[in-house]
Amino acid sequence: MLILAAGDLYIPDRAVDIPDKFRKLLCPNPTSKPTNSKLSKVLCLGNLTNSWSSLQFLHDLSPAFHLVKGEFDDENILSQQLTRLSDDVESSIMQKNQTVPQVQIVSHDNLKIGFTNGYQIVPRNDPLSLSTLARELDVDILIWGGTHKVEAYTLDGKFFINPGSITGAFSFDWPEEEQEEKEEKEEEEKEEKEEEKEEKEKEESEVEEKSEEDHKIADNGSYLTEELSSSVPSFCLLDVRESGCTVYIYTYLNDEVKVDKVSYQKE
Repeated sequence: MLILAAGDLYIPDRAVDIPDKFRKLLCPNPTSKPTNSKLSKVLCLGNLTNSWSSLQFLHDLSPAFHLVKGEFDDENILSQQLTRLSDDVESSIMQKNQTVPQVQIVSHDNLKIGFTNGYQIVPRNDPLSLSTLARELDVDILIWGGTHKVEAYTLDGKFFINPGSITGAFSFDWPEEEQEEKEEKEEEEKEEKEEEKEEKEKEESEVEEKSEEDHKIADNGSYLTEELSSSVPSFCLLDVRESGCTVYIYTYLNDEVKVDKVSYQKE
């Protein structure tokens, strides 16, 4: 049985809907409940914002639906919506107080899985902070969201998974430090080549040089705008068996669904 990890929908604020090809993959039997017989759990990382149909879609996929609060979720609205669904499918957060937690822990075979939206992690997306949280929760796998960028890696014997945004919702976050360093290095190499070119072509006028520099700045600004606004729709399926986990990463780009695989074995 598989576990679905998905979040950061932002419907209708930043995205229209889950891509149709994702819906068809995840929901092969829309007339039955649960709608996907291969899923044992759904772990939703929040930021649903205000889409009843999307919440119902994720809720009905499996026998067990687990949800944590996202940074932009309204807890009162979520609680009311979940109350409408609680009679049909088991929901791990439907308790007497009807609260939506920031962090949850589930167990599957020999692995403990913790998951959170991640907005309370400071610095955001910092590997050391994530490692500290995993140790505090005493989990083998930590799933977090909020960055809209899918990734999976092992650190200090723990497995860290970010399923990205299932809708491809845009993010207001600044580019990560690694990306900035890469851009700076590329910019330095470009400047060195330009200096060599200037030495060989001394006849170039100052006006032409200024025009070239302005063009370079404009290009950099365009890239930054694209980086801030774009996101690739993605989600993850976890295949947990005994003390091992294989993560299947689904991304939707150019109207095609791509699948990558990452494996983890508990030490």
